[in-house]
Amino acid sequence: MPDALSPHDDLHAVDLATVVVVALGHRAATKAGDHHALVDLVARLTGVDAASVTLTQLCPNCGLPGHGPLRVQLGDEADGSPTVHVSLARADGRLALAVTAAGPVGIDLESVAALARAPLDDVLLSAAEADAVAALHPRAATAAVAAVWTAKEAVLKAAGLGLRVDPRDLTIARETPVAPGGDPAADAAQPGLAGWPNAPFLLKELHLMRVATPPEFAATVAVVCARQPALRILSPGSEPLDNW
Repeated sequence: MPDALSPHDDLHAVDLATVVVVALGHRAATKAGDHHALVDLVARLTGVDAASVTLTQLCPNCGLPGHGPLRVQLGDEADGSPTVHVSLARADGRLALAVTAAGPVGIDLESVAALARAPLDDVLLSAAEADAVAALHPRAATAAVAAVWTAKEAVLKAAGLGLRVDPRDLTIARETPVAPGGDPAADAAQPGLAGWPNAPFLLKELHLMRVATPPEFAATVAVVCARQPALRILSPGSEPLDNW
């Protein structure tokens, strides 16, 4: 289990070069509000004033601002510090933020029920994944598809590509498959990127980690770096995660 962080902890003491911090909470009323929450988290983790943290979003495809990978720039107070990488995901009124200096990061958060209502299998699953899901009990298959979807979204965000890449080009594998009819919640194995022919990085440098959420959600964080970083979860306020 990853170590938990409290909002009252000294977040500046976290070594972002070896740790990815994931914060869970409720979405703001606006996109700008969610970005403000990310800026505030970066400021607390780096020890700089929030006013010196600049968040930008520029699409590498069309060149327009307002969408595409998130980039963060620190002011003069952070001269000499490592580059900070960030990612953000929203689902069903909830928010997930990821911050690290270990390497490019991506996070995805999804509502399991919303994914179950969407016909994703044909546009999401590689042939190997489709065969594995077909062998599962329907309830386990739903959870497996949610896990695969969040993993692929996280990988593509970390790569800075998003859904400009066909998700079926990637194959996500578990270290230990869920047995047919088994309970996916009992399977503690972490996912891995088993294949991506045109990956912009070495597959061994991509580290995937599940993020613990209530069962109605699925979340995965991906980091591209030489060694797997530790995962630290910042809980939403003083509430137990079950009430998130």
